[in-house]
Amino acid sequence: MNLRFNRPLGWQLGLGFTLLAGICAIAAGIYLYQVRQQLGSNYTALVADVIRPQLHTALLRSTLNEFREDPQDSELIERFDNLLWRIPQHIEGISFGLSKNRFAPAEYRSSLNRLRRVEEKIPHLRQTLGEIAAGAPPDDLIQQGIAIENDLAQAYSRLSHLLHSEAAKQRIVMDRLAIGIAVLILVILLLVGGLMLLLMRLHHQHKKVLQLSLMDELTGLGNRRYVLNFAERLFEQRQRSGLPLSIAVLDLDHFKRVNDDFGHPAGDQVLKVFADSLLDEVRKADVVARLGGEEFCVLMPETDAEGALEVVERIRHRVATLSHQELGVPVGLTVSLGLATAVNHDASFDQLYSRADRALYQAKTQGRNRVVVD
Repeated sequence: MNLRFNRPLGWQLGLGFTLLAGICAIAAGIYLYQVRQQLGSNYTALVADVIRPQLHTALLRSTLNEFREDPQDSELIERFDNLLWRIPQHIEGISFGLSKNRFAPAEYRSSLNRLRRVEEKIPHLRQTLGEIAAGAPPDDLIQQGIAIENDLAQAYSRLSHLLHSEAAKQRIVMDRLAIGIAVLILVILLLVGGLMLLLMRLHHQHKKVLQLSLMDELTGLGNRRYVLNFAERLFEQRQRSGLPLSIAVLDLDHFKRVNDDFGHPAGDQVLKVFADSLLDEVRKADVVARLGGEEFCVLMPETDAEGALEVVERIRHRVATLSHQELGVPVGLTVSLGLATAVNHDASFDQLYSRADRALYQAKTQGRNRVVVD
C-alpha cells in the first residue's frame, strides 16, 4: 500500500494522542497544584493547637474565681503560675502554625495581634501574682485576668471559625478535584476505547485489503501474487530439506468459444465450477491459484513426480466428466496440464515454473486434454 494513503490517518491519530496527552498534563498539573496548596495546610495539627488553648480560658476563669475566695492558697498560686507559663507557649505554637499554612496574613492578623497583646501582659500578671503571694490583695490580678481571658476567648473563637471555614473549602475543592479526575479518567477511557476501535477497524480493513490483493474475486482462489508468496517460501524450504516440490500449470481448452458462444457471464460460471472441481481434487496442503484468464496453477509441496501425476490426472478426468447441468452451458470442458517437479539444477522457482509452462505448451500442441511432464 502506498505510504501517502496512511498519512491522513496517522496525522489524526497523532493529533488525537497529542490532545489527550495535553489534557492529561494540564489536568494533572492543576490537580497537583491544588493538592499541594490544600494538603500543604496542616489543618489537623493547627486545629489541635487552637482547641487545646481554648481550655485555658476556662481554667483561667475558674482560677480567678478561686482567688476571690482564698488568694493566699500556695497551691492555687502555683497552679495559676503554671497556667500563665503555658499560655505564651501555646500562642507561639499557633503563630508558627499560621505562618506555615496558606492563609493570607490579613485573615488572622487581628486575632494574632490580640494574642500578642495577651502575651505582653503575662509578665506583668505574673509579677502581680508574686505580690499576692507576699500578701497583696487579688483585685488587680482578677481584673487583669478577666481582660486576658476575654482576649483569649475572642482570638481563639475567630481562629477556630477561620480554620473550620478553610477546612470546609478544602473539602469542597477536593470533592471537585475528585469529580474532575473521575471525568478525566472517563474521557481517557472513551478516547482510548475509540482509538482501539479505530485500530481494530483499521486492522480489519488492512486484512481485507490484503486478502483482496491476494485473492481472485471471481473464483475465490488465490491469484498470481498469492501463489508466488507461497512458491518462494516452499522452494527455499525444498532446497534446505531436499523434499520434492511439484507444480502443475492448467489451461482450459477452447475456453474462448464459451465466451463467444454463450457470453462472458456463462464463461464466468464455467470458471467458478472449474475452480470448485479443482479444490475438490487437490489436497489440503496444495496451493491452488488462478493466474489469469483460464490459466490456473497447483503447487504441490512434498510431492514427487509420480504423486503429482496422480493428482493432475485426477483433475483432468474430473473436468472431462463435468455435465452440462454442472457447467450451466451445453458444452464439454477439458483441460490441458503441464507438470514439473523440482530437480537439483533448478536454481529458482521461476525455472521450475518455466518448465511446467513449457510442458503445458506441449500439451496444447499435442492435441489438448492431456498431461505432459517435463
